[in-house]
Amino acid sequence: MRMTKRLNFRMWRESDAGLLYSQDRGRGYAVYLNWKEPSSPDHAREIIRQRLQHSLCWMITFRDGSLAGCLEIGLQDHEIGFWICDSAMEGEYAQEILKTGAAHAFENLDLKELWSGFDPGDKRSEKLLADCGFIQDHWVIRENENREFRKTVMVCRKR
Repeated sequence: MRMTKRLNFRMWRESDAGLLYSQDRGRGYAVYLNWKEPSSPDHAREIIRQRLQHSLCWMITFRDGSLAGCLEIGLQDHEIGFWICDSAMEGEYAQEILKTGAAHAFENLDLKELWSGFDPGDKRSEKLLADCGFIQDHWVIRENENREFRKTVMVCRKR
């Protein structure tokens, strides 16, 4: 995966369990990524092993090595999903992460289209996706073991 001037994208390691556990506690990222919130560092290690340690899922760090977020691309469904830490909320890091992931999907994975979903009414996510070239397409209802939720879906096509 790529690096940007401000961010590194790398594979998750089991040794990242403490970072994942401390970052996700009580914030609800897991719900949207279809996995359970880590209940302990050992549980976070299991999530990394079973869910995050594959070639299309990257841990994103700032240049100093601290956690900035996570990005995942689905080859079968062409979904791009990510979350960012509170420390990455400012400074347009989300846009940088999404644009880097989309460029990788189009240039290296030869995907022609990507989609991403967000909660209806989440204007910040809607604006972010629009700023990165996604257009509103449809909505879906998704279920995971935690709950059922509706998603507005936006699509980006390779130019």
